[in-house]
Amino acid sequence: MFMLPSIPSPEAEREELADFVELQAWRDQRVSQREIVAALGREEENEGTSGCEDEDDSTTSLMGEVMNELQDRALACGSGYPFEINENGTAVRFDSGSCSPKSALYLYLLLSTRLNMRVRRNHGGIDGALLLEKVASSVLRHYLGPVRARSTVFGTAVSGGFAAKVNSLCDELGEGGGFKNLDPEPTHAVDGKLDAVAWVPFSDRRPGQLIVFAQCKTGTSWRDSTAKLQPDSFIRKWFRDAPIVGPVRAFCVSEALKAHWMETGNDAGLVLDRCRLVDFFDGSDKALLDEVRIWTDAAWDDARTSIASA
Repeated sequence: MFMLPSIPSPEAEREELADFVELQAWRDQRVSQREIVAALGREEENEGTSGCEDEDDSTTSLMGEVMNELQDRALACGSGYPFEINENGTAVRFDSGSCSPKSALYLYLLLSTRLNMRVRRNHGGIDGALLLEKVASSVLRHYLGPVRARSTVFGTAVSGGFAAKVNSLCDELGEGGGFKNLDPEPTHAVDGKLDAVAWVPFSDRRPGQLIVFAQCKTGTSWRDSTAKLQPDSFIRKWFRDAPIVGPVRAFCVSEALKAHWMETGNDAGLVLDRCRLVDFFDGSDKALLDEVRIWTDAAWDDARTSIASA
């Protein structure tokens, strides 16, 4: 998987190449298939590899699939997709006039996928990895129904000790009975792999409601984490009482997924990838939207500089 400022090899998967096309279109306002193939071909020449014509032919053939992937993203994101594909599918244009909340979120998720979020996560005074926890909380609430649903951030994006956060969550849910620790020793847990929680309470406030436990991951190195959040285990370890209805498990990622979708869902539960997050982001939380835009603008300034100097 490529990370900025590098570029993907011509053998890269179509989802990886699709991100590269979007980044090129964002930087140059418009990019054609020919320009993308040339960029990838020049990288091969710089590395001194042989068989460039074969690599170009392979990449040209793959570009048709990449354009189909971009079309799929446009449909999945609806009005939130900040790029336009021309009628014959040979060029992609960045819609610089779009400033919708959904488009802003898409660009944040694109960058937080292709930047190395271990060392380049802080921009504009905001931690871009932790920002996804806030986005997930907002999106899950909207997905469950913004009129009645509630949500909260549980992960490291919020301060406070672990026991205090569990107590607060149980109070909000009206279930769980508060914090407990199975072991006599003090816990060193920070978030127990739980980043965001959403639920739909009833007016009677009695136990028994739909609850979603979510884990969040930026970048591309998340596939070994799809099964780390286990709601039943979390509840047994940290809740005094189990909720009547066990929480649904969700996995929120900044990457746009297509390959291994069924396998990922089987391992991770309800998957909200980049396009699904955009689909259900309403941008009504102005403070959150401001953070998304501030981080993205600062991160993109840094990324463009590194691309230009690479």
